[in-house]
Amino acid sequence: MEALLQQILVKLDKIETNVGQFQLEVRSRFEQMDKRFEQIDQRFEQIDKRFEEIDQRFKQIDKRFAQVDERFAEMNKRFAQVDERFVQMEKRFATIEVRLATMEARLERLEKEMEAVNGRLDRLENEMANVKGRLERVERELCEVKEALFRLENQVADDVHALLKNIDKKVEEKGFQIYALNKRLLHVEGAIEQIQSQE
Repeated sequence: MEALLQQILVKLDKIETNVGQFQLEVRSRFEQMDKRFEQIDQRFEQIDKRFEEIDQRFKQIDKRFAQVDERFAEMNKRFAQVDERFVQMEKRFATIEVRLATMEARLERLEKEMEAVNGRLDRLENEMANVKGRLERVERELCEVKEALFRLENQVADDVHALLKNIDKKVEEKGFQIYALNKRLLHVEGAIEQIQSQE
């Protein structure tokens, strides 16, 4: 029983270790997510700076209205760049959405795995409770057996004492009965040894 309990404790230690590793992995992934969001924020700051540059350029266009044709050509080029940047931003947002969807799926899978682990732990706790109950029943039964053996020992000792008294009284007259009583005595002693060996 002790070996079984030791195996159960080892399995619980392994489960706790796996849960700890799982928590570390989840923490690491969230840290990676935070870093990626920081990168996204930095890119948005760069985009804001670029839009500020565009605003400044529009102010320059207002000041230099005389060079409208040349400036419009430059503006068209710049708008094309802005469009390209918007396309790039849309692609990046699409990539981010795909990654978020993947992360959500992973989180759902991890939650299911944690639920499965919790279920296994509950089953192990129930099994431990059953084992504990069985051990208590075995201990009670052993106590009952010891008490019964103690009563038998006392009873057999009293019987042997009475037989010895009868043998002392009738040893001279009844040799055959003494022989029979000796056989009974040997049988009783064998029973005593058997009971003692069972302890």
